[in-house]
Amino acid sequence: MAWLWDNAEKIGTLLTAGSAIAALVYAHLAITEARRAERHANAHELRRDYLRLAFDHPKLADPSLHLADFDYHKPTIDGSAELFQKYEWFMGTLLDACVEILDFMPTKEWRATLRSQLQLHRDYLRSPHFLNSEFSVQYNPRFQKFIASAVAEPSKASVSIVRRMKTTTKRKAKEDA
Repeated sequence: MAWLWDNAEKIGTLLTAGSAIAALVYAHLAITEARRAERHANAHELRRDYLRLAFDHPKLADPSLHLADFDYHKPTIDGSAELFQKYEWFMGTLLDACVEILDFMPTKEWRATLRSQLQLHRDYLRSPHFLNSEFSVQYNPRFQKFIASAVAEPSKASVSIVRRMKTTTKRKAKEDA
């Protein structure tokens, strides 16, 4: 017991230092978690903004549904250069959101979500109009590779949507007959 009283000052200093280190570790963990939560919220907000834009402009949201006649060589949509320009602004919003989300949340799930959205615009993203434009080179090489890999294989989502539409059309034709 005498040793404890003789070394009380040293023990107190060690306990204070230990408490300070524990507080620093806790603060670091709290800050890291707050940043992660903020990145997660930002990613969801960007996706919500894009989905709201897609809802407001269904012709532009999924060219694979053929709701409009996209001509990537002229460039026009339903013969309108103005509508094509709106589509390019739409695509700019999508691509910028993809870049931000991949920076905030580079998880497997987010990558799959973004890949499926890019696949809907495969024809545009693979068109000479896009590939030869300044628009395509404004993104970093890593994101350019992400785009290329996303559009390299067919979209499972749009294929299933088109398949459902064809099945529904065939069913209605049989019912009408």
